[in-house]
Amino acid sequence: MVEKNDPWDIANVPGPRRGEILTPAVAVRAIKEAKRPLFIVGSIALETELNGKSLMDYAIEIAKKSKMPTVAVAHTLKEFLEKEFQPDASMPIINIIDRLRDADWKGVKGEGQHDLVVFLGVLYYIGSQGLSTLKHFAPWLRTITLCRFFHPNADMSFPNMSDEEWESYLNELVEKLKRG
Repeated sequence: MVEKNDPWDIANVPGPRRGEILTPAVAVRAIKEAKRPLFIVGSIALETELNGKSLMDYAIEIAKKSKMPTVAVAHTLKEFLEKEFQPDASMPIINIIDRLRDADWKGVKGEGQHDLVVFLGVLYYIGSQGLSTLKHFAPWLRTITLCRFFHPNADMSFPNMSDEEWESYLNELVEKLKRG
């Protein structure tokens, strides 16, 4: 049985440094305290619905309320544009991970390297490898995942949970972002 803070994929061995469980309140605080946060939204956002609300709708709400620059990865750009939301960039996940590990990169808006990266809807196995890369090659970055499954290579991650729990976490996160 997979525990709340076990890697969802049992082959995902995080090494000696392992991520902590993240709550919506801590996620909001981390986003608000970051100087240059970045929000990365992957293809799972196109395929997931929680009680009739798409994960893409949650992603857009989070992006708008937090004012984080947003990167559309995989094939999410079309859906963002159809929902009249313009992400700050669109590129493959591998490319944004590569840029994030470059200490000299000036960030999505050219204002300087990001200090916090928030992931939502990225395929687990790709996210795991990307988070491992950032953990080892971009020590200036903090990473958090708002996904349904625990990512031990992130600094902080939502725990493994049911769809109902995940929906509750996302609703709480959005509500706390709205309140400022």
